[in-house]
Amino acid sequence: MTRHTQLHRMAQVAVMLLMLLPAMAGAQAPDTLLAYKFPELVRHFNAFDVVHASVFEEVVLTNASPQAAIGKDLLRTSLRELALKRGSHYHTAGDHLAMLGPYRVFESRVTPGMLSMIQQDYTDKEAKHAFANSGTLPDDVLAIFQRGRAFQLQMLEICLDSETLNKRAAIDEAVAAYLSDEHYSLPSQPKSSDLLSKHPYAYAFRVGFPQLSGLTWASTWLNLAALEIIVTGADEDWMLDAGVERALDLYVDKVSRQHGTMAQLPTDIPTVPVVAPNLYSAHREAANIIDNLTAFHIVVADVLAHPDVADRPAALAEVVAKYTDRENFLESEMDYLTFVLRGGIFNQGGPALGGMTQSERNRSRDALENPHVNINRLQLSN
Repeated sequence: MTRHTQLHRMAQVAVMLLMLLPAMAGAQAPDTLLAYKFPELVRHFNAFDVVHASVFEEVVLTNASPQAAIGKDLLRTSLRELALKRGSHYHTAGDHLAMLGPYRVFESRVTPGMLSMIQQDYTDKEAKHAFANSGTLPDDVLAIFQRGRAFQLQMLEICLDSETLNKRAAIDEAVAAYLSDEHYSLPSQPKSSDLLSKHPYAYAFRVGFPQLSGLTWASTWLNLAALEIIVTGADEDWMLDAGVERALDLYVDKVSRQHGTMAQLPTDIPTVPVVAPNLYSAHREAANIIDNLTAFHIVVADVLAHPDVADRPAALAEVVAKYTDRENFLESEMDYLTFVLRGGIFNQGGPALGGMTQSERNRSRDALENPHVNINRLQLSN
């Protein structure tokens, strides 16, 4: 090969590399502080948006399946039995909501796929449009979901931005901006617990699909844990990094199969006062919005999961109207705290800062040797 030919080929390679550099830079450069600082956390956030949308798809498909007739009858019976008991069946000291549901065959078939999806990489665009692409929800519900997701990500960005000196004021501004759209935002005061516990289709998602609901609640727990650690965490980077890494470890434990079961999933709805108490104390309005969004997701899921909803679009429209109403269906802070705290911490997945190997209220999981965290990992980290 002549020297001229070598130089010519080197020049061709150089030109190709120069052409590739912008694409390579675009692929590698994170577009948010959260993605730059905690890429693994963002990966899980995106994955559980996609998984959550897939869960809703599976619920709708199961409800429409002729093979689900026996499961529907079992679900109706379970819901009638719950209706005969007084009070809410969320946030209670007991573990009477079983982890084996009436559609257990359907759940056992789809759960491995959901767990696999949790490990996949999804783009921000795929996550943002996951619910819309599923085709299971009307536009107003989608808008509330997307606006709520953007609000929580904005809070994390504010707290990671070293140039934002007054973070409290910045979060207050984010709250005001979120609330500025009355049609697609939820109030900064707690919505009535009756909207969650006493609507016509209450508990259909939790009772009908305990493992799938548990998967979504594990993701809710990680979301609250991240907010607790990043929004109210230490200023030192190494402490912040350690806190997020610990939360991710706990989350992985919750969504891992042990002895063929998913016994470490939360059995109750994770809430800010329980999982992220510092966030609740520091940013009360933001915390209430986040918990209202969580409850809204569950009630929407109930409407999708109940076998006897005559007009689902109308039922979902009613849910939207009640949850976006800023004058009615509200609850005092004290009543709300009483509601979410009465069942204790353990069933909601445990606190963000740490982990629990047994319930502070009862020993049901401990007796079954099913803690919320991997005990061996906990011992190794001490």
